[in-house]
Amino acid sequence: MALCNNNALTDLNLATIYLGDEAGIALAMALSKNIALKHLNLRNNNLGESAGKALAEALFKNTTLTNLNLIHNELGDSAGKALAEALCNNIALTNLH
Repeated sequence: MALCNNNALTDLNLATIYLGDEAGIALAMALSKNIALKHLNLRNNNLGESAGKALAEALFKNTTLTNLNLIHNELGDSAGKALAEALCNNIALTNLH
């Protein structure tokens, strides 16, 4: 995915395009390697537990993302727990919706 190597893009709005879990997981993998993105809007994308857990794993590695919007997704309890654990270690994220 091009996002892995993109050092110029700082804001990415993918709201309401209904990515689903598979694309959400791929995006999370790219996010874990990206060093420039600061704002990511994934609002209303049909992301489920698998994508939520993948995003949590990415937050353990990513050191640049400051704003993440996950409103109106179906992440579930286990993904919520994984995200909470990731927040304990992530030093960059300041806004999570």
